[in-house]
Amino acid sequence: MFGIAHWASVVSDSIELRALFAIHYFPLYLLNSPFLYFYVRAVLTEKKFIRGFDYIHFLPILLIIINIIPYSINSWEYKLSFAEKIHANSKNIYLVYFPLVSFSSYFIGRSIISIFYLILAGGILMKSIRQGKLKSAEVLRKWLLVYLTLGLIFNLSIIFLSVYSFYSNGFMILLDEKGRGRSFVTIIMSFLTISIYFFPRILYGLNTQPGSKLTDVFERNEKIASASKSLEISEARLFQVEGYLVEFLQSKKYLLPGFALSDLVKDLGVPEHILTYYFNNYLGVTFLKWKNQLRIEEAVNLLKAGEAETNTLESVGKACGYKSRSNFIQAFKAQTGESPSAYLKKLL
Repeated sequence: MFGIAHWASVVSDSIELRALFAIHYFPLYLLNSPFLYFYVRAVLTEKKFIRGFDYIHFLPILLIIINIIPYSINSWEYKLSFAEKIHANSKNIYLVYFPLVSFSSYFIGRSIISIFYLILAGGILMKSIRQGKLKSAEVLRKWLLVYLTLGLIFNLSIIFLSVYSFYSNGFMILLDEKGRGRSFVTIIMSFLTISIYFFPRILYGLNTQPGSKLTDVFERNEKIASASKSLEISEARLFQVEGYLVEFLQSKKYLLPGFALSDLVKDLGVPEHILTYYFNNYLGVTFLKWKNQLRIEEAVNLLKAGEAETNTLESVGKACGYKSRSNFIQAFKAQTGESPSAYLKKLL
């Protein structure tokens, strides 16, 4: 994104592209840092979702959106004219009215913000390494180290060049007319971008052994995920999940058609890998079996209450979340050892 915006606003001969990218992209550039942090946090910790106080991380973006509104609401003709002025003399960027943050502060500040998030992400990575959670994901560890290090070099170089330009041009940050600084930063940025291609197992999740199949890829990713996260699931955490489920069962949302593990994740606010571990390792059943057990228990209660006397077995199945008669009968047999009709005859 940064490369496209730089090329369009500085290098391209298209006046339309210069007008489009010269200032409008400023808020977008600030998205990369918090999302880098959220990515590392989601991979290495239990915090998989963006919620609550996490939205504070988007305040700088909101600030810059407000900051460029006076420019953004101008006519397209004005922007075309102004883009030509910036292209002729980069000092003209200071003619733009920024009510909250000056252009120089924004230019340096975005790299300072990036370094802040790189440090946060690096702290999470170092903690995970000390805890031994990446022993089975060595490639992931190496790539994150390379990426975060290159990101640090990239942003430090931008700060250095910006400060140098600031003091060399009468306290103005100007576009590097000779191109030497831009070339250096572009090289670092290119290495940052292509670093992922040196780690194909991270990029594609591929197993390097000859003849690997797609199922092998899925299995390997599953092992990496479980190895990096299962160590965090303490007994206290499992008891906490159990308490959440006790409260959840009162709502009987598991009777809703199409109810899935992802729905349970949203309702409980518990990461999917923890719920999967809870069902498979703590309860000893899969989520699907757990859900079917609850649904068939409800069906049995309805049959005992005489529901089938006024409604069909198919309607009883639908009331318990089954979309078809065959699925209901199959699940009922698996749970009770007999069909719903046979069970009903016993009651009669």
